[in-house]
Amino acid sequence: MKKCFLACACALLSAFAAFPQVLTIGECVSLAREHYPSVAQYGILEKVADLNLQNISRGWLPQGSVGAQITWQNDVAVLPDVLTGILAQNGVDYPGMQKTQYRLGVDISQQIWDGGRISAGKKSIEASRSVEKASLDVQLYDVEGRVEEIYFSLLLIQERIRRTDKTIEMVDSTLRQVKAMLANGVAMQSDCDQIEAKLLTIEQQKSRLTATYASVGKVLEILIGESIGERTLQLPPADIDTASGYYSPRMNLFDSRLANLSAAESGVRSSVMPTIGAFISGYYGYPGYNMFKNMQSHDMSFNFMAGLKVAWNFGSLYTRKNTLDCLELQRNQIETERATFNFNNDMAISEGMGQITALRDVMRNDGKIVELRRSVMKAAGSQLRNGIIDATALLTKITDVELAENDLAQHRIELVKAIYNLNHIKNK
Repeated sequence: MKKCFLACACALLSAFAAFPQVLTIGECVSLAREHYPSVAQYGILEKVADLNLQNISRGWLPQGSVGAQITWQNDVAVLPDVLTGILAQNGVDYPGMQKTQYRLGVDISQQIWDGGRISAGKKSIEASRSVEKASLDVQLYDVEGRVEEIYFSLLLIQERIRRTDKTIEMVDSTLRQVKAMLANGVAMQSDCDQIEAKLLTIEQQKSRLTATYASVGKVLEILIGESIGERTLQLPPADIDTASGYYSPRMNLFDSRLANLSAAESGVRSSVMPTIGAFISGYYGYPGYNMFKNMQSHDMSFNFMAGLKVAWNFGSLYTRKNTLDCLELQRNQIETERATFNFNNDMAISEGMGQITALRDVMRNDGKIVELRRSVMKAAGSQLRNGIIDATALLTKITDVELAENDLAQHRIELVKAIYNLNHIKNK
């Protein structure tokens, strides 16, 4: 019983391994997005933006500095000689200040109102991050479109190879029949030669198709980061999204660029605003704030001051208007690019709908044409066996069947491709 179970399991595994694996277009698109090198930049952009936001937010923290200095100067403040003499007569000695001075100090400041500079800086960081992410989205969107284009190209080649194999079987079967007829004296050697030459020509076509499939497949493997191997491609089902409108990643990029300009405008407006801050400054050294005491005594002392400070750098007023006008011109440029993109997209959607309609009209008769061509070819085969026509006429009918079947397969794939292209344009 155990041996029977193991035998059944091995048989099932062998059957599963022999079953051809399918590579869908959805898997290719997903693998391409994961494998694309720029995907790693999403995480990098987030981390960089977070660090920059943390840094700019710390502008509200107290700022300080510690310093030490020792100086020598050629002159210092002294009392007039007359006053020094009078004081000396009263027993008061004022030797004056030393020319060598030294201090160890600390300065601390606290921003109270910055005119909106920190807020504008945060907006600029967020807007820049949005622009970078939108640019990456556009790159991945283009990669998806390229993967879909290559996938359908491979589907067409794969279908041509299948049809070529069937044609080879059909011509080879015909060649065996004609050789049998030749052996019975009802066919000529030239008939065999013509059919054999046709067979060799079709085999050459298959070799070229196989080489092309391998070459294009290498490009797809590079994009998805995996080997296709023996996996077969599958024609995906496709439905047209009839919803009006679209929102391409490029539209989001336009919005992000406009938001970035708005953030830049906030920065320009805040740059002309005054700032208000509190400060405290203290040091230990010589001389101190009491100059008269330092003239009498050269001892070091503690000294400090605290207060409020208002600063207004009005130099930005000179360039404010020109800078804002420049940003407005950039906004107009982006809006023009958006309008051009919408115009081109609308035309592409209209062309795509027209192509889909045309392919559907063409496909209405493709199946019927294939059936008629096959019927004519069967009749031609019977006529050849009865000596009514020669091999050239039969080969013509075989070629007609081959072309009709190729047209049917090509139109079917092109229709699905056109639907995918339309949905890709509409980002549905």
